[in-house]
Amino acid sequence: MLKRLRLKIILVLMLLMSGVLLAVLAAQTASNLRQYRAATDQVLYAALQRSRAALDPWSAAWDGDLDRDRELYTAIPAFCAVVDGEGQILLALSYNAAVDQADVTRAVSAARSTGKPFGRLPELGLRYRVEQTGRLTQIAFADLSWEQAAARQQVLSAGLIFAVAAACFFAVSWFLSRWLVRPVEESWQRQQQFVADASHELKTPLTVLLADADILLAHQDETVGSQRKWVEYIQEEGLRMKGLVQDLLFLARGDAQGWSPPRQDALSLSDLCQGCALSFEPVAFERGLTLSSAVSSGVTVTGSEDELRRLCAILLDNACKYCDPGGTVTLTLEKGERAVLSVHNTGQPIPAQAQPHLFERFYRADAARSRSQGGYGLGLAIAAAITQGHRGKIDLHSAPGEGTAFTVTLPLSKKGT
Repeated sequence: MLKRLRLKIILVLMLLMSGVLLAVLAAQTASNLRQYRAATDQVLYAALQRSRAALDPWSAAWDGDLDRDRELYTAIPAFCAVVDGEGQILLALSYNAAVDQADVTRAVSAARSTGKPFGRLPELGLRYRVEQTGRLTQIAFADLSWEQAAARQQVLSAGLIFAVAAACFFAVSWFLSRWLVRPVEESWQRQQQFVADASHELKTPLTVLLADADILLAHQDETVGSQRKWVEYIQEEGLRMKGLVQDLLFLARGDAQGWSPPRQDALSLSDLCQGCALSFEPVAFERGLTLSSAVSSGVTVTGSEDELRRLCAILLDNACKYCDPGGTVTLTLEKGERAVLSVHNTGQPIPAQAQPHLFERFYRADAARSRSQGGYGLGLAIAAAITQGHRGKIDLHSAPGEGTAFTVTLPLSKKGT
């Protein structure tokens, strides 16, 4: 699919750029051809003027300078014939054209046979123009070979320019297609990985559910009480699956609709954080941890209370899970230009190679430990999504001897500033 997409991008870019270049070259070629035609016509008019001067020398003074187009005569071979009413050639004047009486006769006959005042004689390689002066007819002829050669040269030059430009366009289109497809490719890979990971995570509880159901079916004569543990296992795995599906739906809705929480009145982030800290004190106590909090009062933000509560709970839960026994988890909330929420735990730092991937979906720095503690690797991805939806930023700092800290900065509510 991605390969076809790249080919389509290359084709579209090539067609667009080539079309523009072709239009420019066509316009330039047409303009040059008109200039060549105009130069030939100028020679024909000048030849007719010279012919009139030869027939009536006294009128030459009124026709202006007869030598102003001399350079054209030397560049473009031309000749002019004066014909009477019976078609007899009375006078023939040559301008740098090697023609004899037979050539002039053929040219005059071909021009008169067309019945047109001007045109081309392709079989003779001439362009002509007829002018009637009383009973006499003047026919000027100019060589077409120079015009045809110039036109061929123009077309060849345009073709060469187009060929070179097309090669350059292809190279540019190739690199642009790689650059344009890269985000799509990364998104596609993330989607494929997401589907694979989600399928894998759903497979485990489904396997347990089916196994427990098979055991219950194998003991159909037993009472529910005697088979209670299998029912509890089914219930437990069902709840785990429900939580996983809810997390997946939350992320999917955010991807489809954009991460923008419903606009609400200002809420107290201070009260919210204190409530979360209180709710996690039993969790910390059971794990032998010390949970402390330093929450500044009067910190208000605008957003979804449920989502911000979930954000705080995710960070506290994550800190408690990965804190060493006897360690300390600290929640702080400070008020500056923005609200700064930080959750820190002591213990082993997160490996440096894992830190850039922590906010990716289904990523676990310690997969075995996460599974044993019931994690799916979606918590931090949801935390990052909630933060993004509230126009905030989430950062991680983890180093040996310093523990791990997740810091969330959120814009303050205008009503609370």
